[in-house]
Amino acid sequence: MTDKLHQINVTYSGKEDRLLLRVTTQQGDEFRIWLTRRFTGLLFSVLNKEMDKHGGATSIGTDKQTKKMFKEGAFEKKFEQEKTISYPMGKQGFLAYGIKTANTPDGNLLLEIVPEKGSGVTINLNPSLQYMMHNLLSQGLMRAEWDRQIMNFRDEPSRHVH
Repeated sequence: MTDKLHQINVTYSGKEDRLLLRVTTQQGDEFRIWLTRRFTGLLFSVLNKEMDKHGGATSIGTDKQTKKMFKEGAFEKKFEQEKTISYPMGKQGFLAYGIKTANTPDGNLLLEIVPEKGSGVTINLNPSLQYMMHNLLSQGLMRAEWDRQIMNFRDEPSRHVH
C-alpha cells in the first residue's frame, strides 16, 4: 500500500467465524484481510508491544494527536464504502497468514500482513493509529466473543452463597 491511509474498519462475520479488516487509502483502494482467531491474537500482541514502546495505551490515548482524532469523530464516522475504486488484492480479500514488522526512523510501525502465498499489505501506523487499530480490534473481539481468549480477561472470583 503506497498511498496514505484513509480508514480502517473491523467487522465480525459469524458465517466465517472471522474478523474482516478493511483498510482504505485516500486514492480509493480497499484491502480486505480476513483474520482468524489465532492471527488476531498475534496481531493484538504486536500492537500491544509497539504501543508499549510509546508509553502504553493510556499514554497514547491521552496524546494530543489521538485526542484530535477522537474530536474529529474517528469512531463515529461510518466506513465510506462508496469511495472504494479498486480492490488491489481482490474483492474477496485474503486470509492473513503472517505478520512482518519494522519501524520507520520517526517511530511509526510498518505492519505487513501477508497471505500464505504471495504479497501482502503494508500499513504505516503512527502511535495514534496503532491505538485506533487496537481499539477497533478490541471491539471486533468482543463482537466475536473471542475477547476472553485473546485479551486474557480474568474471570471475577466466584462468589459463594453461604
